[in-house]
Amino acid sequence: MKKLAVLSASLLALVGLAGCGGSGGAGLVPTEGDTIHEQLAYYDMSVEEPYKISIRLEKTEGRIVSLSLGRNSTEDKSIIGFKDGILTVDGSFFEGQASGEKTMTATFDDESSERIDIMLCTKVITTAEEFQNINENLSGTYVLGNDIDLSSIENFEPLGYFFGDETSPLNDYFHGILEGNGYKVSNATLKFSELPSTPVPWIAGTSYQSNQDAYLGTFGFESDAHKSGDNIGLFQIIGSSGVVRNVHFDNIRVTGRTIVGAVAGNCSGRIENCLVTNCTVTQATHFYDDDCNAGAVAGIVAGSGVITNTVAYNNVVSTLNFYLDYGDDYIGQVGNGWDHPASGDGVDTPAWIQAGVNKVMNDAAYEDSNGHLTNGVYAFAGKTWGIIENSYSDTFIVLPQDGAMRDADFTQTHVGANKPTSGETDMGTVTNCAALERAELQSASLYANFDTTIWNIVDGSLPSLRKPVLSTSVYGAEAE
Repeated sequence: MKKLAVLSASLLALVGLAGCGGSGGAGLVPTEGDTIHEQLAYYDMSVEEPYKISIRLEKTEGRIVSLSLGRNSTEDKSIIGFKDGILTVDGSFFEGQASGEKTMTATFDDESSERIDIMLCTKVITTAEEFQNINENLSGTYVLGNDIDLSSIENFEPLGYFFGDETSPLNDYFHGILEGNGYKVSNATLKFSELPSTPVPWIAGTSYQSNQDAYLGTFGFESDAHKSGDNIGLFQIIGSSGVVRNVHFDNIRVTGRTIVGAVAGNCSGRIENCLVTNCTVTQATHFYDDDCNAGAVAGIVAGSGVITNTVAYNNVVSTLNFYLDYGDDYIGQVGNGWDHPASGDGVDTPAWIQAGVNKVMNDAAYEDSNGHLTNGVYAFAGKTWGIIENSYSDTFIVLPQDGAMRDADFTQTHVGANKPTSGETDMGTVTNCAALERAELQSASLYANFDTTIWNIVDGSLPSLRKPVLSTSVYGAEAE
C-alpha cells in the first residue's frame, strides 16, 4: 500500500480536535497538534459523529479542485482541503460508502490527479474486547489502532466458526481483512480443555493430563464450533478471502485437540508480513499424521491458503507427553502401539492413554507425506496444501517419547503417492522457506524479498515490524 497519512478516531478524541469548518484558499486543514499518519490511510466507519482525517500525498504543491470516491464527489472546501502536501477530508464525505479497501482520486488545479488508497474500516480496534468482537462480523475490515493485550480475557474464543463439517450451514469463517499496522497482539490464552490431572481407572496410583472435561462439555470454549478443539488458533479458520497482515503476534498460548497454530488452526486465506514470537502451541491428540498437526503459525495451510513474508521464532510447539483422550468411538477398541495402548483388562471405557510419540501404524514407523518420522510437531505450519513463500522460523528439537531427538521440520507438503488416503494429487508449494538457527535468522540477506517500509531489517538483528510513522500538524487554525 502506498505511503499515506490518516487521523484515527481514537487519536482525535485524545487531542481534542476543533470543528471541521473553513472555506476558501486551501480549504480544510489540520489544526495544531493533530496527528498525521505517514503510511496507512483509514477511516473508522463505526464512529457516529464524522471526524476529519489528514493524509500526506506525494504531491506537495497546488490547489485541490475535487475529490472523488466511487459515486461520491465534492468540490466543497469545508469538506476537503490541501496544503503543504496534506489532504484533509471531513468524514461526512464517506457517508453511504461500504467498508473495505477503496481508492480516492484527488484532482488539482493544474489538471493533474493522484490516486489515494484508503481503508474504510468496520472498526478501528483499540481494546481486547473489540478484538474478540471480530466474531460479530467476520467479513469486516479491521485496523489495529494500537497494541492489543488480550490477557484480560480468561479464555479467548477463536475467531470464526467451524462445526466439524465443511458443508454445515452454521460455518462462518473469517473472510474479512485484519490490517495490523505493525502493532502487536499479545498475551492470549486459548484452551479447548482445562487438561486436569486425572487418575487412570485401570492403573492404580497413576494420573495423566486429560481432555475429559471437553468430552463432558464441562469446560472449554463457549461455542460448539470450538469445543471439540479442532482447528484452534486465534483464528479458527481464515477463509479463502480472509487476509491477516502486518501483525506481530506475541505470547499466544494455544491448546487444541487437532490442527493447532498460534495465528490460525486452518489458513485457507492469506497471512502476510506477520511476526510470531514467544508463542506456545500444544496439540492433545493421537490423530496426528497426514493432516492433524501443530505448527507455530498454522496447523494447516489449506489448498487456497497462502502465507508469505512471515517470520516465527522463540516458539514452543509440542504434543502432550502423556494424557487421556476421550470419545465414545474409543469404547471397545484395541490399541496398536505407544500412542494406541490397549484400553486395559477388558474395561469398556471412552478413555485411551495417549503419548507424544512417533506415529506407528501396524507396528511399523509411520512417515509423514515427505517421508519423515512424525509426532505431529512442525516449526512453522503443520501441513501445507497451499503456498508458503519467503517465510522462516527458528529450529528447535523434537524429542518423542520413543525416539531420538531431531530438528523439527518447517512444514510438510502433500505427496499423493505417499498419502493417497488424503488425496492422490500432489499439493503444497514451499519456496524460500526454512527452519534455521538463530544466527541465520539475523542475516539481513535472508529478507531480500521483504518490504522495508513494513519491516525493520538490520544485519545482525532479528526482523521486526514497523509501527506507523506519525507527524504532528503545526497549523494553528483552519485556512482562510
